[in-house]
Amino acid sequence: DNGVTDFIILEARDEIGGRMRAVDFAGVKLEVGANWIQGVDASGSGGYAVNPIWALARRCGLQGEFSDLRSLLVYEDGTDVTDKLRWDDIELALEGAAKDSIAMQQAGEPDISLSAGLADNGWTPATPGDNFLDWYYTDFCLAEPPTVASLYRAQPDYTHTDFGDEDFFVTDQRGYAHLVECLGAEFLNEDRLCLKTTIKLIEYGDDCVCATDVNGVKYCANYGIFTFSIGVLLQQSKKTAMTFKPDLPKYKRDAISTFRAVVFLKIFLEFNETNWDNNVQYIGHASSNREDYTLFQPMGQFFDSKPNVLLATLTGETAFRVAAQDIEITKQEVRNALTSMYGEFRPEIIDILVPDWASNPLYRGSYADTPIGLRYQTQDIIAAPVGKLYFGGGVTNKLYTDYVHGAYLAGVDVANSILRDMWRIDRLDL
Repeated sequence: DNGVTDFIILEARDEIGGRMRAVDFAGVKLEVGANWIQGVDASGSGGYAVNPIWALARRCGLQGEFSDLRSLLVYEDGTDVTDKLRWDDIELALEGAAKDSIAMQQAGEPDISLSAGLADNGWTPATPGDNFLDWYYTDFCLAEPPTVASLYRAQPDYTHTDFGDEDFFVTDQRGYAHLVECLGAEFLNEDRLCLKTTIKLIEYGDDCVCATDVNGVKYCANYGIFTFSIGVLLQQSKKTAMTFKPDLPKYKRDAISTFRAVVFLKIFLEFNETNWDNNVQYIGHASSNREDYTLFQPMGQFFDSKPNVLLATLTGETAFRVAAQDIEITKQEVRNALTSMYGEFRPEIIDILVPDWASNPLYRGSYADTPIGLRYQTQDIIAAPVGKLYFGGGVTNKLYTDYVHGAYLAGVDVANSILRDMWRIDRLDL
């Protein structure tokens, strides 16, 4: 749109989409990475800003279903405890924590944990049902417990206050990445897109940027945009990881090390028969261990032909542990959790898929955490260019960190920064 046509995109995978990643499982295409468009005003009458990903989804005809957090059954030791959940208490505590967060930031007070902010507003988990709700409203988004998450970054929830309070669960059999393909169709061709190109070295300076792949092929340009995940950035000091030449400045390395990569682990399970209710979107496990296979989603709710498939979501340290352990142990843990929920569970697991977000060298995690005390300036430092090398990706967006729309908006920001620099140089040449 701005007359820049001489560019290439280097992609390590065999397809575009990044952490939008769909796989075939049990005869249907399922998303192992990003799955929701979060922050949607479906009616368009709520007075919200338009989420750019939702606008793109409508333009490209992306298929899916709206999520309903109350379409839920929760079980504890074989008993349905859904009606005993303290919904009003946790929702009031979240509203109070959001107001406190704004007031505290305006007063210049130090950040606290999300759990402390909730406790200040009357919410402290005391029962297995409370543990479930605590996880459902915090870990299920942040992929880490509220004890280590920043109040200031978790509340207010700008994604939903800015764009709308609905979420859209993508089920499109072209994959969530169809949005990238749809957008890229306007400007991508085989000369501009290099797939299966894993970069090992990035050299940068005041005049150009060069990237060398694992086969020794070097690509050079006047500008470069780096959009690797925070997990990869955190690995840069290791000899087996991608490196920079010269090393990134200490101030930028320090800013990167403020974060850590978390894992939002989605385990897909196919059974020989169904022993659960496919008429709700979520099935919860109330337990004294808040990370013990807390949530299942029956895929029969979204795919009529697949009533025997469950999606289990794990977060926190449990996600890292399960991602690394033997698959047979995971199967047994799933059976133990479902037996705890229902009292008796007969179906047998006939297939299982555990994604490799934690170990995959292209990601080293799902997305960035929200550490207590994180300053907005830290993300400005990560985003700031060094020479002609610019930095994008969801971690650089301060209000919507590592959401899909956050990554999109970060891309717009970094593109505009390069355009401003190009126009400045053009004016100087005149």
